[in-house]
Amino acid sequence: MAARPLQILTSWGYRRVSSQSDDIEDEGHLLKHSLEGSDSPSSLGQEFDANPRLAKLPTCVILLNLMFFILSLWLFVMSMLSKELYVDQEGGLERNYFLKKTSEPCEILIFYYFYFLKLIINSAPLLDLIDIPLRTIRMNGTFLEAKPVSIFRQPPSPEVDAAWARIETQRPVPISRADVISQGQDPSRAAKFPESFGFGSDSYIGRIDVFHQIHCLNRLRMHLHGNYEYYYADTDTNNKYHDLHVSHCVYMLLQNLMCTANVDVYTHTWMDAQENAFPDFSMNHKCRDFDAVLKWHDENSVPLEKFGGLRKPAGFKEHIMTHEFKEVFQWYDDHPNDGDLGTDIM
Repeated sequence: MAARPLQILTSWGYRRVSSQSDDIEDEGHLLKHSLEGSDSPSSLGQEFDANPRLAKLPTCVILLNLMFFILSLWLFVMSMLSKELYVDQEGGLERNYFLKKTSEPCEILIFYYFYFLKLIINSAPLLDLIDIPLRTIRMNGTFLEAKPVSIFRQPPSPEVDAAWARIETQRPVPISRADVISQGQDPSRAAKFPESFGFGSDSYIGRIDVFHQIHCLNRLRMHLHGNYEYYYADTDTNNKYHDLHVSHCVYMLLQNLMCTANVDVYTHTWMDAQENAFPDFSMNHKCRDFDAVLKWHDENSVPLEKFGGLRKPAGFKEHIMTHEFKEVFQWYDDHPNDGDLGTDIM
C-alpha cells in the first residue's frame, strides 16, 4: 500500500507535511551542491559517480544517518516542549495534565512561540486550580428504578427540586484575563468583577460550563409530560422565549455530547422475553470527580445575590442587542435601538 503524505491540523485546516522521502530528496540536493559548489541540475547519482569516495558509501548508511538526524531533531523539539508540558510540583506532573488533553480550549499559550504546542494540548483555566481525581464509576443504566430510587429519578417535589438546584448552581467565579483569552474571547468585551469584590483589578466574571449543562438537563426534565403541570400549570409557556429556551438547551447538550464523544462500550445479553440481544448500559466510565469540582465551586464562587447587584461600569463599551432578541425578552419597549451583536451572545 502506498504511504500517504503526512498531514497536520492547523488553525486554518489540514496542510501537507513533507514525507521522509521528500526530506531525503532535499538532503541529497543540498549535499550535491555543497560538494561541487555548482548549481547544476544533475542528479544525486551523477554526483556519486564524480566522487569515488562518496560512491563507495552505501546508500543505507546515508539513510541511517538521515534517520538519526531526524530522530535527534524530534527529541530536541519534544524536550523543549516538555518544559511547558510539565511543571515541577509536589506529586510530579503538572496538575491535571492528562485532563487538559480532553478539555477545551487551548489558547492560553503565546500565539507564535507555542503554535505547535496548541495543536496537541487543550486546557481549561480551572484545571490549574482544582485537583480533580479520575475515578472509575459504574453507571446505573437500569431501565427500572432500582431501590433506593435516585433522587434524580423521582417525580417532582420540593426535595427533588432542591437536589437539582444543588448541582445546577449558577453562581459565577472569578477568572483572569489570560483565562478569558484561553476561552477564545476578547477581554475588552468581557465583564469584570469590581475590585471591591476582593479579586483584584484583573478579575473577570466566569461560570463553569458543567453547571449550565445540568441546568439545561433540569429544564428538559421539567418539561417532561408528567412533570409539566407541576411546574407550569400557572405559567403561560405559549411564547417564543419558552420555545427558544428549550431548543437552546437541547442543542447545547447535543453539542457537548458530541464534543466529548464518549467511546466507552456497553455490552448485550440474552433475555428470556426478548428475541434480540438486550443492551446492558451499566458499564464502567472513567469520570472526573464531580464532587471535587462542586466543592471548589462552593468555596470560590460569588453568591447570586451579590452578583445580581453588579451594574455596568461607566465607560464600558456596550453591545446593542438585536431587535428580535429584545422582543423575545420583552425589553424592546425600554431599549428600542437595534444592533447586530445579540445573536452571538444568546
